[in-house]
Amino acid sequence: MRYKVCSSFFHLWMVVTFFVVCHAEDDFNEFQDRDEETLVHCVHDSAHRFGKRICDCGYRNEAFITPKFEGSTTEIEIANCKSLRVRRDTFSELFQLTKLSIINVEDLILEPNAFDFTRNTPSAQLKIDLINNVIEEVPSHVLKGPVAEINFTRCRIGVFKPYSITSVRDQLYALSIVECLVNRIERHAFKRFDVNQLLMNGSKFIAPIPSQSFYEIEVLDRFLITNCSFYALLPSAFTFKNVTNLLIRNNEFNDAAGESFVLQIRKSIQIVGNYFTKIDDTGFQRINIDSSYYNRNSERPTLKFHNNRIGKINGARTLLFSNDFDVNLRAIYIEQNINCDQLVALKESSSVLVNHPDEIYFGSSHEGSTFKSFYDIQRFQCVEDDFWFYLIIGAVSGSIVLAIITLLISWYCVAQKKKETRKLNVVMPEPRTYRETQIVMQIENHGLLKTDL
Repeated sequence: MRYKVCSSFFHLWMVVTFFVVCHAEDDFNEFQDRDEETLVHCVHDSAHRFGKRICDCGYRNEAFITPKFEGSTTEIEIANCKSLRVRRDTFSELFQLTKLSIINVEDLILEPNAFDFTRNTPSAQLKIDLINNVIEEVPSHVLKGPVAEINFTRCRIGVFKPYSITSVRDQLYALSIVECLVNRIERHAFKRFDVNQLLMNGSKFIAPIPSQSFYEIEVLDRFLITNCSFYALLPSAFTFKNVTNLLIRNNEFNDAAGESFVLQIRKSIQIVGNYFTKIDDTGFQRINIDSSYYNRNSERPTLKFHNNRIGKINGARTLLFSNDFDVNLRAIYIEQNINCDQLVALKESSSVLVNHPDEIYFGSSHEGSTFKSFYDIQRFQCVEDDFWFYLIIGAVSGSIVLAIITLLISWYCVAQKKKETRKLNVVMPEPRTYRETQIVMQIENHGLLKTDL
């Protein structure tokens, strides 16, 4: 009996020990996993550039973390990592850095304040290049201090969190997103900074871009959106304080809501060679002229809207533009069909069609593969319809008038015949001389003459 009790106690102790050991092992593994990150090794590149440090992970299957850089390093290149964590304040002690490049990282993890350059000299004109990286998240407040340029090139980006790029000290020279695949941009991701050039080229944006994703930004030179694909733009997706020159060229917009672009333009605006699968009629209506700038310049800017194709316009059948611009339209193809009744309504509601009837084309087939200009539809198709309409009306009216005339003529003829039948027959006397008439009268009054006895 005692043996059984001891045996039971032993088994219970073994079970408890097993769970404790397993739990301790799990804790150890977790602690070990946290410690598995390897400090990336960096060397000085004395052969090519003094002050440059190169950190190469060699594609080793390890999780690397950045060391804390200090001193007068002028250029840093980190490359070829399976996984790399850029810790906060990694670069905060540098004061002469001019270029930071992170290249070929399969899992780039950026902590908030990862790019903190508050001590860096503004005159250093720091340029940050993120090239061919997979970035699950660009966190809030990732950038801090005087940065002259930041470029995302051939990157796969999961999400730009709110305030990812915001309140950059001093002025950015350039911000670019080139040949990137961007899953999501959250509201206020890019907010309150001045930039000389803002470029989005060859990139694909999978999720809808929400309202005020780009908010209160002033572009002092050029804002370019070229060769990009957008799933959807929500209202006020791009809300800018001022833009000097705007170019939207060779892009594909699956859906663009009303007032997607809320911009103040100073000099020029060109929207050229784009395809809009679906767009609201007010998609570009909130692009206006910067009134303070226009007051100082007598020439009103021209809005060039050339060689664009539109699948469907929600609302009116044509796009609406601000009256601030001299609108210049050329070769606009709208796949929707219009009939003659709609043509009359469009002429009354759209000055664009009235001013550019031979530059706006509407689909003339259900497939949208053939088009006719508004001018041709108005002059030939609808005029031909009107011709046949008026011809039929004229023929019917002529027939009615002819029938009335025939009835009147018939009535007149019948009336004349009836009048002739009622006419009295008058016997006219035989013609006599005056002397013969006297003799006849005497005979009638006095009887026979005496000579007749």
